[in-house]
Amino acid sequence: MKRLLLTAVMSALMIAEVHAESFTISDIRVNGLQRVSAGSVFGALPLNVGDQADDRRLVDS
Repeated sequence: MKRLLLTAVMSALMIAEVHAESFTISDIRVNGLQRVSAGSVFGALPLNVGDQADDRRLVDS
């Protein structure tokens, strides 16, 4: 479960190229949920829409 969430977060956040610059998360999408509700997934994410993210914060999450 935790691995699925981590994979989803990293996939969603690494769509755009990220080098050392910070950016604002504008959208998080999770596809293929069958047994877990979207609320559970988004509740477990350490980052949310509107948060500032950079390489360091992505690694720490």
